[in-house]
Amino acid sequence: MKKIILCFITLTMVNFITAQQVAVADFIHLEEGVDSDYNTLEKIWMPFHNSEIKAGKKMFWAVWKIDNGPEMEKAPDYVVFNIFKDENQQKSYMKNWDGDMSRKKIESLNRGKYSKSTIKNIMNKKIKNEVRSYTIKILHQTVMTGGEAIIGDKISMGAMREKSDDYEEFEMNVFLPMWEKQLLNGKISQWSFAKVIDKNEAANDVTHMTFVFRNNANPGDVMFMPNNEWLSNKIVEQGLTTREFWPSEATLVYMSN
Repeated sequence: MKKIILCFITLTMVNFITAQQVAVADFIHLEEGVDSDYNTLEKIWMPFHNSEIKAGKKMFWAVWKIDNGPEMEKAPDYVVFNIFKDENQQKSYMKNWDGDMSRKKIESLNRGKYSKSTIKNIMNKKIKNEVRSYTIKILHQTVMTGGEAIIGDKISMGAMREKSDDYEEFEMNVFLPMWEKQLLNGKISQWSFAKVIDKNEAANDVTHMTFVFRNNANPGDVMFMPNNEWLSNKIVEQGLTTREFWPSEATLVYMSN
């Protein structure tokens, strides 16, 4: 099986993804030597995203820089999340997307910040080598502690490929309680569990994702069944066999106002 790209977002950064809400996560592999241009591109797009959110067309936008990802061909450099209130809003947004009108709006919103020639050059430049896009929906998340997200916050992401029908049951009934203990111990700010409901042709074989916001946890610090170490270990080992797992770490670099 080809190696899998990891995804996205806290989905919890500011508790901004909840039940019914969906996120589109674009994992971006850049062309060689264009990191500065890519950051300029996102800064140019930022006022547009803020305007779309203010108009009620979507809920949130954020960009994370991948710090440590899987060893793979065309590994992601950044991941961009666009959050919608539900699947209907997300589908309507994609269906009604107008690239020409969006570019005109971007030029207007950046007047006095970037010249039209600068915007044109950046928008027309080949910056993104490949984009793997996943639409995800939250199945469950813990409460969030530690305040709202700020630039520089960290997130641990896990991409999963389900291997058995009881995978979700193990995630919810074994691994969730262990993460809740880490939350109570102040080692994480939030844990989220999401299912991939759609993806583009470039995307890899990922079925689920997990996100641990502000993760300072040591897995060995908690047990599923503290009073029975042997049985606890056996249950966790069985749970691990129900999925393949690829970890990644990222830093928040941009988000909507």
